[in-house]
Amino acid sequence: MTRARETVSKNTIARMVVYYNTLEKMKEEGERICASTRLGQRTGIASPLIRRDLACFGGFGKKGVGYEVNFLLSWIKEILGYNTEWKVLFVGAGISLKGIVNSYGFLPPGFKIVAVADLDKNNHGYKIPELNVKIQPLETLSSLIKQQDISIGLVNVHPKQAQKVVNILVKAGIKGIANFSPISVFVPKHISLSQINVSSCLSQLSYNLSDRLQESILV
Repeated sequence: MTRARETVSKNTIARMVVYYNTLEKMKEEGERICASTRLGQRTGIASPLIRRDLACFGGFGKKGVGYEVNFLLSWIKEILGYNTEWKVLFVGAGISLKGIVNSYGFLPPGFKIVAVADLDKNNHGYKIPELNVKIQPLETLSSLIKQQDISIGLVNVHPKQAQKVVNILVKAGIKGIANFSPISVFVPKHISLSQINVSSCLSQLSYNLSDRLQESILV
């Protein structure tokens, strides 16, 4: 039986994104059937773990045959909510226009930036042609969210400003927030929150590399 969504771990969801992206690449390369061992080779994830992850959401493959790539892609797309159009508001401080445009290409399927706000008044009014939006001041966030029915806010501001911006988004009716600021923020229980700490990821990387360096010195 499929497990309740709230019992599925964040790590499982993170791996489902990896499976989706890998399967998209395999589809482009003309592969039609994919065994968990093959998917494991492409992702570096153990095949038993892949099977357990997929089993959280139901039965997808046939024993001894594998998974039909197109079918599995469509299921994972539905599981991850990629079939829905998610309207996104990007909030930054001293935003680089080029940076916003470049970041837009990394958003998952279904995510669309429909509004951009900047705490730096010097950027207000600038138009981003690729997104067809103008950079707005913080004061307009409430009306922007309500008028355009925006569901998700991406927050990338100075740590001292992060909670203030998040509070404004919550009050305006945002449903989900991804916080890129290197400090944790707090939201009501009905708001979905992702804390994306790049510093933490890089620190884990430096820790691993330092550990290997120490081993080589000892040898």
